[in-house]
Amino acid sequence: MPSPRSSTGKGPPSTPFQKLREQIKWVDLVFEVVDARAPASSRHPNSDEIFGQKPRLLIVTKEDLADRRVLDPFQDKGVILSLKSSKGKEKIFKKALELTQEKRTSLAKKGILPRPMRICVVGMPNVGKSSLINWLIGTKKAKVADRPGVTRGNQWVRVHPQLELLDTPGILPVSALDRETIIRLALFNLVPASNYEVEEVARVGLEILKSHYPELMQMYVPGVEVDTLTLELMAEKKHFVTTGAKPDHMRAAQTLLSDLRAGKIGRVSLV
Repeated sequence: MPSPRSSTGKGPPSTPFQKLREQIKWVDLVFEVVDARAPASSRHPNSDEIFGQKPRLLIVTKEDLADRRVLDPFQDKGVILSLKSSKGKEKIFKKALELTQEKRTSLAKKGILPRPMRICVVGMPNVGKSSLINWLIGTKKAKVADRPGVTRGNQWVRVHPQLELLDTPGILPVSALDRETIIRLALFNLVPASNYEVEEVARVGLEILKSHYPELMQMYVPGVEVDTLTLELMAEKKHFVTTGAKPDHMRAAQTLLSDLRAGKIGRVSLV
């Protein structure tokens, strides 16, 4: 099977964006995946340019960890779901068929035999792309078909009589993101660790949580006035100490991020 080539025809695409555009070129529909804990921030700022006129379905994952109040504006924009539940699969298939109706009608008018619509799953790191693919495939026997323009080893899996899914997700690079967005995404482990400092993210995140979710922080570190809460005070209350009995603020930072990401602080979403 041929590997994708750049638009110049001189070899493989040289950047992640070029690779992604080449991948998208061979599909009829894009599933754009975002994280319910940062539904706006985890949409790439250049997504409209990257996807062009290609039909898109927004899929918001990890609903079970998110603040439903923040998700309200996204109810009509796509499908909100938890991959821990089986609910939502038929809704996704229904919307996918609706979004590809024009393409299927066009193929029929040209006298082309009906074929499954081709879909790729795209999103930024750790938003749940691979989990969504596995969730959609379920226990079905994979039906594999060669298609031009797909890197060797990738497969098309039949997930519905009229829908095929590329089994390899497309990753949107984080290079175009501003610092504020990177920190917000880092709180939920949605950017590579090499892009941020743990303590910086934890300190900024603590201030955000104190402002947006004071009641949750009051329960998380009981006996402390939320306005006065710092990593050092949190370390003291949780008995995190270093040599010399000094508050271990780095352990407090790591614990805060770990607990936030695991949902132990509560349902939290930052747009």
